[in-house]
Amino acid sequence: MNVCPKDKVAAGKMMQDDLYCVLSAMLRQEKEYQCHDYLEFDDTRIDETCRTKMAEWVFQVVDCTQLQRETASVSMMYLDRFMCTSSPSAKKARLDRKEYQLVVLTTLYIATKIFEPFAMDASLVSRLSRGVHSEEEIIALEYEILVALQWKVNGPTPLQFVNYLLELFSTSCRDKALLYGHSHFQTELSIGDYTLMPLRRSVIAMAAILNSLDNLPKDSLPLNERIRYAEVISMATGLDIFSPVINSVRIRLLDSFSRSSGYSLAQVGILPVIETKQWTASNDKATVIEDSPVCIIKERAISLDFD
Repeated sequence: MNVCPKDKVAAGKMMQDDLYCVLSAMLRQEKEYQCHDYLEFDDTRIDETCRTKMAEWVFQVVDCTQLQRETASVSMMYLDRFMCTSSPSAKKARLDRKEYQLVVLTTLYIATKIFEPFAMDASLVSRLSRGVHSEEEIIALEYEILVALQWKVNGPTPLQFVNYLLELFSTSCRDKALLYGHSHFQTELSIGDYTLMPLRRSVIAMAAILNSLDNLPKDSLPLNERIRYAEVISMATGLDIFSPVINSVRIRLLDSFSRSSGYSLAQVGILPVIETKQWTASNDKATVIEDSPVCIIKERAISLDFD
């Protein structure tokens, strides 16, 4: 089963049995789309800061061109999966930042072609690189990336998991829009965070929802309803909401939310996070991952900086 970014729980309200079937398919599918730490190679010249800047640039392009922000997320997921492969171009990109930037350009080009109503022309993508990379290079790399990914380009994203899991939230709640909005924003923040990149998309979605749920005012949703919903999505995904992994992801997302928005996603403590030692990319990931019409007029502002 393929789930695409346009799928905002496609037909609106779905029957619960259908939701569970979709989620089950997504949980099986996500295992085929997981990544590993491709910055662990000793000779790589790419670091987390470089990837973060590329993610910010991709979102800027998407916003400028009025594409779906989820297209940026998909583009970065293509990037990470490709960089984990043994493709010659992936190896080159780990050694040369300009080659890495070419991969970023090309994965955005691919994501746009697949998930947007109009394709971003390769010549435009070349112009965004200020001519550093040619149209021919982008088109050639497109094919190499698709082959390396085994043409698997419809993996579930954190946002899609959030949308389907929140459809299981059947209780009336005056702040449901906040629940969606805060959860969606956290999934976007996760895309730019390399430390979260190897994790299952469902884990990130679960952490985002729990943070958003625990941010709701106490008088917005009764305690028993929050606990019941948490149990429902835990059973639907097979994830332990109190596991160290989800706790660590929640803390990291809360920190990212605070730094990006300028205010904290305060937790009321009904579904508490447990403060632990700061989780960074330098920590042992193995213990954590057990189970990141186009407006040409703004082109200069969103062109890649190759200096």
